[in-house]
Amino acid sequence: MKTKRSNFGLLMVLILGLLLTVQLNSYAQMDELEDLEVAQDSVKCQPDSFTTVYDKFKSDSLDPQQLGIWYSLAREEYKYKNYKRAIPYFWKILVNDTTGKFKVVYSKLADCYYNLNFPDSVLLVAYRGLAKYPNNTRLHYWAGYVHDRLGQIACAVPHYEALVKAVPNQKSYWVKLAYLYYQLEDPKAIEAQQKVVELDPQDVDASRLLAEIMSHFGEDPIQALKSTFEKDTTIVDNAMRYGKAAYEAGLYQDAIRPFLAVLKKEPKNTVALEYVGRCYEGLNKLTTALKYYKKILEIEPKNVKVMCLIASVYGRLNDFVTARRYVRKAQRIDPGNGLPHLIMAEIYENAIQYCSDKRGNNKLTYDDKLVYLMEQKELKKASKDPNYASDAKRRIKQLETLVPTKEDLFMHKNRLTPKEKCYQWINQ
Repeated sequence: MKTKRSNFGLLMVLILGLLLTVQLNSYAQMDELEDLEVAQDSVKCQPDSFTTVYDKFKSDSLDPQQLGIWYSLAREEYKYKNYKRAIPYFWKILVNDTTGKFKVVYSKLADCYYNLNFPDSVLLVAYRGLAKYPNNTRLHYWAGYVHDRLGQIACAVPHYEALVKAVPNQKSYWVKLAYLYYQLEDPKAIEAQQKVVELDPQDVDASRLLAEIMSHFGEDPIQALKSTFEKDTTIVDNAMRYGKAAYEAGLYQDAIRPFLAVLKKEPKNTVALEYVGRCYEGLNKLTTALKYYKKILEIEPKNVKVMCLIASVYGRLNDFVTARRYVRKAQRIDPGNGLPHLIMAEIYENAIQYCSDKRGNNKLTYDDKLVYLMEQKELKKASKDPNYASDAKRRIKQLETLVPTKEDLFMHKNRLTPKEKCYQWINQ
């Protein structure tokens, strides 16, 4: 059965992108292996035997100086990439070295086989060396790297675990280990990715990936984003990511702090200004929200969306005249934009509720119906903009029972302007 391949496209793109941006601290030239697919369940990580044809060169009476001679010959061939000619010399040293003086031969021999595209031979050398030197990081690297390239994920994991234990501050090893855990659907991917973020708080892709991995395993990513932000509140991307996540979760008070941190670094960041305004709206602190929205207009005087946000807030504050003024200004700037019409419809809705509350009853009056008709007309204008057509048409249908009927119009002599004092601003 092949290794499980996740369908979570976005997460895999993020992981692969992060891996590509990290320069692995390899001990040799890392070229591409042939794309070999191996059935995970049938894989034996270690070779059945470490014996090779070169073991016949082992001699109990060998002059120790001969090892140095072979090493010099092998090194020359290796230097000029004559790997096939270097291999026999390295093997003669390997089978005869009893002191460990030439243990570097294992990694050089693995490199030779790797460059000749013999991955099984790389693994044989690596495991034979690890049997003798179990803490050799170079050999763990070779074994883990080749297993990973062969798709033998479960076999690669113990070697990268050994690497992060031996070199705990090497970011690239933690990146790879997190990726391997994720491929195996192992939640330890979270802890490994947290280490990546800890080692490099300015790596915004790593922080984003941590949040994605946590979501994948059913954990709340907001705490991870918050932790990353708090390690260095001056990193704008991390602050924005945490702020947006908190805002989208409805944690408006928590979201304000990271956005204010962004504004401390970038006072004219209109996205952060808008989010702060929206957060205060969510907290029902409408006058404070207006302050931040108006700051955006100082920077971008023709920002139609922000004009609409301001109009909406004034509508909620029952200042309908000012709300309408901002809507009309937005319409003059962008006549084909459906958003100002949607906001004007919202203002009419707020006005109906406000006037009904002032009367002290919920009975629908003819004037209320006229304002609903005005709301419906604004929605029809909004529906001409494809960006807002769906919402506008849905609301138009909802208002069908609230607008004046033919009988209503007849009974009121086809009057189309409201008379109630509460609605006088509409006729101004």
